[in-house]
Amino acid sequence: MTHALTAAVMYSRLVAKARLRHLQLVVAIADERSLKRGAEDAGISQPAATQALAELERILEAPLFERHAKGMRLTAVGHELIPLIRNMLKTLRDGTDSVAALQEGATGTLRVGAIAAVTSAMLGERVLHFCARHPKLRVEIVEADGAHLLQELLSGSLNLVLGRRPQPVPHGLHFGALRPDEAVVIAGPGHPLAGHGGLKLDDLMAYAWMRATPGLWVRGIFDDLFERAGKSPRLHQMSVGSLAPLIAILADNQSVALIPASLGMTLVRWKLAVKLDVLLGTPRGELGVLCHEELMEHPLYVEFIDAMR
Repeated sequence: MTHALTAAVMYSRLVAKARLRHLQLVVAIADERSLKRGAEDAGISQPAATQALAELERILEAPLFERHAKGMRLTAVGHELIPLIRNMLKTLRDGTDSVAALQEGATGTLRVGAIAAVTSAMLGERVLHFCARHPKLRVEIVEADGAHLLQELLSGSLNLVLGRRPQPVPHGLHFGALRPDEAVVIAGPGHPLAGHGGLKLDDLMAYAWMRATPGLWVRGIFDDLFERAGKSPRLHQMSVGSLAPLIAILADNQSVALIPASLGMTLVRWKLAVKLDVLLGTPRGELGVLCHEELMEHPLYVEFIDAMR
């Protein structure tokens, strides 16, 4: 039996035979690295926890933890299953929240994942207008990186994801473009190059660059830009994936950053940054919506997507 098949069999056994307290206990032990503290977190006695863990390991026919001098640590099987168990518990919590919302008078819940570039450029008033037309609908916005949101969509925890086109688009999902995006260079409002026209990359080499964290669309654009130019930029020690640290660092007026226009122009509107007039020749991108194909014609989804255009 292959490792993949073994994992699949174990997952089916978890779904069919494991009790909720089993799942909660295993996560608590993994987090605390202690049977005693895990049992306390799960709200059960240590003897009951020992019995429940043994029962679950019998169901799975494999040990999940091994004991050592400082407590408990996951086995290889435990490392494989813990993410699945966490996801099962999260899905259950999300479903419970939806039921609670319905009991409070809501007609349903729309869970939307969004990357930072989208929350900055496409949400805000647009979501409020949509909610005003559906006062009994509960809309939840979850912000994270694209890879995490894609997994949440595939697992069923999200209904829609607003972000960039995954490569490739997974089978059964559809991506629809909503608006173009591009990479722009921004700096603090008092930067020496603010207001200068016709700048070139060479004009920016004297300044420290803030670089996006690996995996983000604009990080690939940044790396390709300097590789093509055959130049080595002076980099800040840390890379960023959100606006808060970027704003603080640009305030020194001696730094520059290459970020998506959807984010950069928000900072410009807030007067926290200026866009430098430099032509880089970088490829354009796009922002769009990703969801399961069968939902693309659902009236509520169509209306929400139209509101984001």
